[in-house]
Amino acid sequence: MRFSYLPRFVIALIAVFLTLSLVAPLPFAIVMPGSSQDIFKKIISIKNQKSYPASGRLDLMSILVTNPENWIVGPQVIYSWLRGDQAVFPRAAFYPPGTTNRSEKKAAKKDMTGSQSRAIQAALTFLKDNPDYGVARDQLVERNISFDVKRTGGPSGGMVFAIGVIELLSARDILKGRHIAGTGTITIDGRVGPIGGINEKIRAAHKAGAELFLAPEGNGDEITLFPKNMTVVIVATLKEALDALSQGA
Repeated sequence: MRFSYLPRFVIALIAVFLTLSLVAPLPFAIVMPGSSQDIFKKIISIKNQKSYPASGRLDLMSILVTNPENWIVGPQVIYSWLRGDQAVFPRAAFYPPGTTNRSEKKAAKKDMTGSQSRAIQAALTFLKDNPDYGVARDQLVERNISFDVKRTGGPSGGMVFAIGVIELLSARDILKGRHIAGTGTITIDGRVGPIGGINEKIRAAHKAGAELFLAPEGNGDEITLFPKNMTVVIVATLKEALDALSQGA
């Protein structure tokens, strides 16, 4: 059998296409586990009203996502797929069309501020509706509660912020000395909403030593990571989260 070789210009053309396929920007974002911050360490402050020290640790989770203006090329995607602690998503899953680094930073800061305000209101509403937590209505003053978060943005810390406020205002020992982590948006009436990068946050919480992770019901179908020595509890509301903690889940 005789073989004929491709003309040189065809080989060159194929080489050009292969090279372009490796360096051409792709519409993807790479997600990695971020940091865990104990909100009782210089993040949450309650002033001029009765509060109680937290008995455990409650972690605010973050993820690292490539910036909207970053070029993602083929080798980066392949490398991320091969790693066990990174994930590749369509860029549109995190950034609307036309998003810039500057606009994303501004939006994340705005989302964080709104999340904190809703968390405070959700916590105070819960305590008013649940007098068995031992907080008198006249003790619940929103303006004396504040947060100072510098290393993360977005709305995903809402549930954790609300639990933190309740832990500090209530004489009831909610954490019971445990290391708890969680994520989820929050509404004023206490509904917990889904977030992005759930498995990466679970991985980061496990690495930080958390023994229980509270995850939004809306992310339930996405969770593929259930680490040893850490329980993942799925919740739909702030009340469900607190019930899980009270029951020692």
